[in-house]
Amino acid sequence: MADFKRIPIQKFSRANAEESSESSYWMGYKVQLYDCASNQVYKAISRFQDSALCGTFRYDGNLIVAGSSDGLVQVFNTQSRTVLRQFNGHKRAAHVARFAMNNLHVISASDDKLVRCWDLPTGKEVITYDEHTDYVRAGSISKASDDVWITGSYDHALKLWDRRTDKSVLSMDHGAPVEAVLVYPSGSICISSGSNFIKVWDLISGGRLLTGVTNHQKTITSLCLDNSGQRLLSGSLDRHVKIYDVKDYKVVHSMDYSSPITSLAISPDDSHLVIGMSDGLLSIKERPRRKEELPKFKWRPKGQTVRYFNSRRSGPPKDAVVIAEKKLTRLPIYDKLLRQFKYTEALNSVLKKSSNHPPVIASVIRELIRRDGLQIALSGRDEEALLPVLYFIKKNICNPRYSSLVSDVANTVFDIYSPILGQSAKVDRLFLQIKEKIHEETRLYGSFGKLLGVIDMVLSTNDTPISSNSVSASQ
Repeated sequence: MADFKRIPIQKFSRANAEESSESSYWMGYKVQLYDCASNQVYKAISRFQDSALCGTFRYDGNLIVAGSSDGLVQVFNTQSRTVLRQFNGHKRAAHVARFAMNNLHVISASDDKLVRCWDLPTGKEVITYDEHTDYVRAGSISKASDDVWITGSYDHALKLWDRRTDKSVLSMDHGAPVEAVLVYPSGSICISSGSNFIKVWDLISGGRLLTGVTNHQKTITSLCLDNSGQRLLSGSLDRHVKIYDVKDYKVVHSMDYSSPITSLAISPDDSHLVIGMSDGLLSIKERPRRKEELPKFKWRPKGQTVRYFNSRRSGPPKDAVVIAEKKLTRLPIYDKLLRQFKYTEALNSVLKKSSNHPPVIASVIRELIRRDGLQIALSGRDEEALLPVLYFIKKNICNPRYSSLVSDVANTVFDIYSPILGQSAKVDRLFLQIKEKIHEETRLYGSFGKLLGVIDMVLSTNDTPISSNSVSASQ
């Protein structure tokens, strides 16, 4: 026999409550860490006073560095989430924060046009570069050296830096504001994106342009390589992710998303592709694993049994079939009553003061309507049983989330009990209060309609062009 299907409870987003300055300081902006197994947030770092930007792991995974819109760059411990270092130097938003390959230095760049290198053990600034003339929004570390990195700016320039020198060692012109830059693991080639095109540069040959690729219709905001270095991924404001073969930089696959793409990344084992979009959504795609990639589980009998001691010598028989134990799920009381077709009792169970929760009540009513059991659940009630229904109608008749549903319930109640009005003072009083509330809401909608008409008239008057005759007459 198939299991009883629970009633799905519709959930609504919480209203934005007013926050104090203290709660806004600690909880307003955060870096969230996701578990690859469950794709759920398992940790959040919220030590930011302004928007958190560019969170990046150290290569051993023990530390995270992140910049913020106020220019502060901070280093956190991933386990305890404590702040280990704070680098104060940037005056504007720090969009680039990376660990050097030696794990002892932090590279940062900001909208104040400066590129800085920090010493992690002491927290002191090592060197500052000021050659960029516009916002620096892109940066990448060379994995071939502990001292080399590259940055891209809105001044169209790509600059290669070496910590051992006091100026850039190489400069290239992308031809548009640079949104993303990427260095190959070999350290000999870098890729830049800006506007709707990608350029590939040979760093060994002094920044020679190798090729250019234009496959997007709008600005390319992000780049990344897969773990093997054979595929390049680009995300754009045209809502597309393009995947290129790095041998000839031809598109081998394309993916479409619902909103403009602002960031993308791929996990080290190429199992997860994460896309950030302009509307705040985060898309996590998991690649189906091949059979040989799945973990192998060994069947083991329970301890202190004959099979357990026998398996220590010979193991389970080859033709053994392991049947998973079926877990019993506890149903809520209203689901149990609906399962038994006790519609009146199911509705009464959710209308009790102890369990009065509007989303649950609304879900039960929808299920009763689907089963054609709403009239059965509402009929035959005395004064004591009818009052909770009327209180629910009065409270939610003007709630936009439930008004349509509650209107159906109210119509059904009025049809059933209107012939016997006048027999209970409490019931009559609630009927009158519901009527007054509906009239008040109707008057409010009428006032809003008049206000909307006035606004439309004002806007249409402002949009009316001035004719040449009126201009000449005024002259």
